[in-house]
Amino acid sequence: MLDLLLVSGLSEHLFWDVNPQGVDAERHAVWLAKRVLEYGYWSDWQALVVYYGKARLAQIVVGIRSLNPRAFAFCQAWFQIPATDFRCSNTTPFP
Repeated sequence: MLDLLLVSGLSEHLFWDVNPQGVDAERHAVWLAKRVLEYGYWSDWQALVVYYGKARLAQIVVGIRSLNPRAFAFCQAWFQIPATDFRCSNTTPFP
C-alpha cells in the first residue's frame, strides 16, 4: 500500500489506470518513478525526492528499462550520472 505521506504529495492524474491504495511504494518504486518522470509535475518529483531520498532515487531511475527522451535527459542532469550508466541506454525494447 502506498504510504499516505507520499500519496498526499502526488497528483491524482498519475493513477488514472490503477487504484493508488494498491500501489506499494517499495515494490512498485520503478513504476512510480517512471510514472512521475513521464507524467508528473515538479511537485510530484519533489515528493519522490523527499520520500526516497536522492541516493535511493538515483538507484531506482538507473534501473528503469525505458524512459522518454525528456525524462532521460532530466535524470542525467539531476543526478549527474553518465547516460551509459542507465539501463534504458543499454537495452533495446524489442530484441
